[in-house]
Amino acid sequence: MSKKVLCYLLVIGLFVSGSYAAALEREPEKEGGELKNVIEVRAEGTILHYRKESFWNEIKFSEIMENKTDFISDLIQNFNESLSVYGEGGERGTNAQVEINEKNKSTVLRCDVHGAIRKSGNSYHATFFWLLRPLGLDFIDDHFEESREGLSWEGSVSGIQTTITIKLPPQNVAYAAWQRSIGHCHAHVWWT
Repeated sequence: MSKKVLCYLLVIGLFVSGSYAAALEREPEKEGGELKNVIEVRAEGTILHYRKESFWNEIKFSEIMENKTDFISDLIQNFNESLSVYGEGGERGTNAQVEINEKNKSTVLRCDVHGAIRKSGNSYHATFFWLLRPLGLDFIDDHFEESREGLSWEGSVSGIQTTITIKLPPQNVAYAAWQRSIGHCHAHVWWT
């Protein structure tokens, strides 16, 4: 092989490896376009106030902006279907609203969830199967952080950075696994 051909191969090899290294340094575009989710659920009486903010990549957010009406309708419909499929029976969403934040390239779904908290005397029992099952999560197996104000978790769900905060009535002790009057199991929480 001539020196000229070897030189060309060397230059092409360096170019290709440099382009590959640069591609590795860039953050890959997520297939669905979601980069991050922040979910907050707050208990008030027997109602759960749900809020999910999703942050999107540039391409997906542009698609959302082009089809706002369809996106909003689909988001609300998918949430209600998820409640029906993953709920234990009777959970339903009301007052659903979607906000689009162009500055943050995010969307916010807010909804009140009824039928997930049952009250008996002074005791409350809440189910979160509707929230956890679609994400493949579990309060105990996924080590949700326990506090006197509720439960929280941070991690990756299907490659998307996700933060979940469940705010419950403040107590004198933490909402700990398997405790009697104030506690939780894999997908339920109870308090007095």
